[in-house]
Amino acid sequence: MDIYERTFDWVSATEGRARFVGSIRGWDERGHDTYAVDVDGKVMYGEIGRTFLPNQNDFNIQIVSFGYGVREHVGIPWPAGHDSHARGVADAETPQRVQSRLARWIRIGLYFEDRPRVLLEYPHARFQGKLIFAEGWAAGAPAREITIRVQPLSA
Repeated sequence: MDIYERTFDWVSATEGRARFVGSIRGWDERGHDTYAVDVDGKVMYGEIGRTFLPNQNDFNIQIVSFGYGVREHVGIPWPAGHDSHARGVADAETPQRVQSRLARWIRIGLYFEDRPRVLLEYPHARFQGKLIFAEGWAAGAPAREITIRVQPLSA
């Protein structure tokens, strides 16, 4: 496994902590952008990526998976009988708490001077404000979209 990008600092908020932990080359030899969320003192990892709009420039952010106990395991498929990627999710409220933390993390990350790769914007490629949780992103959690409203920075 190769690590392509540096780990960012934890972003703490009332909802808890989350951070971008860089890109890895997974077991499938493909790149996976990874994040971490602190769930009741246990750090769990998942995959995050961009989903492009029809113009192939503008994008939204998608949470692909969550619940890996080891960063380097992100991207490894679970056996066919397994409910989802997530392990160690003890209750139905955990996915909602994770969604809240990730939405806050994305909102804050858009103001970083040095952004993680998945949050980089260019003059003709802008984040369009949706955080998309893919079907099966976590055990027992349905697909969901959250709108991220970003306030312009005051001068």
